[in-house]
Amino acid sequence: MAVLERERELAELAAALDAAREVRGRVVLIEAPAGLGKTTLLRAAAQTTAELGVTCLRARASDLERAFAYGCVRQLLEPTVARADDGERARLFDGAARLAEPLFAPAGIAEGPASSDGSFSVVHGLYWLLNNLAADTPVALLVDDLHWSDAESLRLLTYLAPRLDGMRLVVLASTRTREGDTASLARLAASPETTVLRPRPLSEAATATLCRAQLGAEVGDEFVAACRAATGGNPFFLEALLHDASEQQFTLDAVGASRVRSIAPVMVAQAVLLRLLEAPAEATALVRAVAILGGGASLGEASTLAGFSEDAAAHAADLLTTLAVFEPGDRLDFAHPIVREAVYADIGARERASAHARAARLLAERGAADERIAAQIAAAEPSADAGRVELLRRVAADALGRGAPAAAVAWLTRALAEPPPSADRGEVLLALGGAELRLGHPGAVPHLGEAVELIRTPASLATAVRLLANALTASGDSDQAVDAIEAAIPAIEAEDRQLGLLLEAELAAHAQQASVERRAPAATRLERYADLAGATPAERLVLASLGFERARASPSADEASAHLDAAFAGGRLIAEQELDVSGTFYLLVLGALATDRLDVAQASLEQALTDATERASIPAIAFATLFRARVWMRRGDVAAAREDARTALRLLRAHDINLGAALASGLLVRTAIETGQLAAAEQALHDTGLGDEIPSGLAFDELLEARGLLRIAQGRGREGVEDLREFGRRDEASGAANPLASRWRSSAAPALAALGSTDEARRMAADELDRARQWGAASSIGIALRAVALVEDAARLDRLREAVDVLDASPARLDHARALTDLGAALRRANRRSDARTMLQRGLELAEHSGARALAEQARLELRAAGGRAGSVDGDGAGQLTTTERRVAELAVSGRSNPEIAQVLFVTRKTVETHLGHVYRKLDIASRHDLATVLSGLSGTP
Repeated sequence: MAVLERERELAELAAALDAAREVRGRVVLIEAPAGLGKTTLLRAAAQTTAELGVTCLRARASDLERAFAYGCVRQLLEPTVARADDGERARLFDGAARLAEPLFAPAGIAEGPASSDGSFSVVHGLYWLLNNLAADTPVALLVDDLHWSDAESLRLLTYLAPRLDGMRLVVLASTRTREGDTASLARLAASPETTVLRPRPLSEAATATLCRAQLGAEVGDEFVAACRAATGGNPFFLEALLHDASEQQFTLDAVGASRVRSIAPVMVAQAVLLRLLEAPAEATALVRAVAILGGGASLGEASTLAGFSEDAAAHAADLLTTLAVFEPGDRLDFAHPIVREAVYADIGARERASAHARAARLLAERGAADERIAAQIAAAEPSADAGRVELLRRVAADALGRGAPAAAVAWLTRALAEPPPSADRGEVLLALGGAELRLGHPGAVPHLGEAVELIRTPASLATAVRLLANALTASGDSDQAVDAIEAAIPAIEAEDRQLGLLLEAELAAHAQQASVERRAPAATRLERYADLAGATPAERLVLASLGFERARASPSADEASAHLDAAFAGGRLIAEQELDVSGTFYLLVLGALATDRLDVAQASLEQALTDATERASIPAIAFATLFRARVWMRRGDVAAAREDARTALRLLRAHDINLGAALASGLLVRTAIETGQLAAAEQALHDTGLGDEIPSGLAFDELLEARGLLRIAQGRGREGVEDLREFGRRDEASGAANPLASRWRSSAAPALAALGSTDEARRMAADELDRARQWGAASSIGIALRAVALVEDAARLDRLREAVDVLDASPARLDHARALTDLGAALRRANRRSDARTMLQRGLELAEHSGARALAEQARLELRAAGGRAGSVDGDGAGQLTTTERRVAELAVSGRSNPEIAQVLFVTRKTVETHLGHVYRKLDIASRHDLATVLSGLSGTP
């Protein structure tokens, strides 16, 4: 097909290829209705790659293969992987890329992770496989008909797009307007790294040029106008029309124009079918067989389905190639998807279903891949065939092993429709519901619920009820989750004691998010296991759950700490339980935070992060990082908390993991408040998309508390206090209001005093102090003492001194800095300027080291007012290093390359290069060579 009026599109494609050669990857998406020349543009781009020395990998999505596990990705990469010798394969799958290896294993032996994070790790592995592939030579990924892509391949492209800068990789893809997974395609199109090209129909001048080129004679204006009007300037339609005009010897004048107008409405389908009517019967049968089998069918397959010899099929295939119905090549494929659609649509619905059933049997007899057979079964009418169900389940299991839950859902949905034998229905529902749960599909709950009703085998029943509980809690119905587990335990425990114990621990974990009516009985039932010896992982997990409940019910931090220490089991809890995004472990971390056992919490989270990184579990890494941010925040290290919260939120959003995003956003709001960036805090709140009404729940409640703190910082004290009160009401209503809960009263009381409600503020602060003294954690007492001092005039200095002393012995560094600054300010106002300067200097240093710029600026102003001198908040170059910059520098000194650092931190190579650039500038050095010497002098920097 001639390339007319596509100069702008060709220039953009060439520019994208040039950018890839310069390590500036991009996506170019060609979006247009069918027949407007998208494929032609991709072919032109493919020719350009050869001229530029760019490796070109191509794939063409098809409607029949939409449920293939990473179908497009495998088309792109399997030939390269298959050709690689041992050395090259080792290079391709080096580092994190090894996580993608199961995708390229032979069908039936792909072993993906058993946990729910398999799809995340495969996407991450594919990203690094592409990094390795394009490390030295630029690579172009060309995908035609992306609107028919399988879900996982499209997900990879949307993940890849924002990470292309810094890669020698370009993605060039075509898609039809408003077809396929429009939400994912819109997300890809909206990426800043994506250029969207929308080719326009051919003008009348271009139509005339094509008419002359195709018909080889001077064409009248009326004939050209008729062709332009009939085809709408669609190049494919126009070429099809001109092909028939030539074959039927239309005159190229007004008479010919009249004939053009008479056939235009059904031109493409009619043109193809008319050509077939004039061809031998074998040609019609063959083209229909290929339409059923899909692109890439062999001559033998197509001839057998068509019902005649391979020799006759070869002659028919040659004729169909001449008629521009088939593409030239060894395998049989249509010249354009529109041609296949026209032929396929001409086959009646019942005839199509019957033909697909015959094709499935034919492919099975010829030993074709299970996926190809399954695709035919999916298009055939259900027939209660147990063999079909077995094959579909096998293909679904293989898809899950390759990290493709969307493909598994498609195959299992079809297996359920077959339907399966009654004895197998529960297992099919279990597999389907489990795959749907990985995708967050609402169908998981009813499917898993029915599976629980049908399954009797203890192991399968335990799996089904556990997944059902997870699905119910994810949908906001933890009460039903608790009920479902509780109902299943007796039957499971009678057959398998250890499985029963594991479910007891699961019940306790879900009860933490349930109503008080479910939570209290769940805590009570754990007491029946108090005498367990802790001899097995299941026993230790139940004892850990019991330890948390006892810690929460403890009257003092010391008593709670003893229960928590036993529950952590010296780190065995992490080693024995594959952590994900919820469970007893994170509850224990919250308990450690409340008891000032921050070292225990941090050490446990570091162990969890090591485990999660070894497994490449993106959800577990995100949540362990998120909870580590909470530890940093409780310590008062604002900079570290901000870095970890950002990392966690980036991982969660990049992989569409909604759970935990609100908690990460709440932390970002709080860190922005501490750095004085109130606009950034408001933006973080806005980016949650929740609006004014923040739902109830652990993560959302903490976001509500953060909003209350922001409103107070913004001078909107009344709104802020109401948010904090609502947080307290929710906390109490959920049964969580106890010493482990937030110190919200210490924040609300000073705001109330500022609003003039002094008496209420004093009562609230005194109540908080009483609670804190009963609990006994130093940080709680010190924070409450400061709140009391801020709302009363009498004995303010004494209260602040006591707060400073108590907080000095606690790990709450930022709260200590606040108390020092408040004490210094009070001393200055009492005209004790020398003492004031001492306190303010200490407060300023702590605030700067904590990254709390707002407090540091306050301390600096007070220090100057007291006659002291204060340096820049930024400090020296070393003091300006962020937590992530320091971590990147340390990894660089350890000998890791930029790609290795990127894999450890789950960022791009470009991000590592940027961080190192900042490190060099701040430390005033030129390269890695100087890093070791400089960093050795920074070891004491907080």
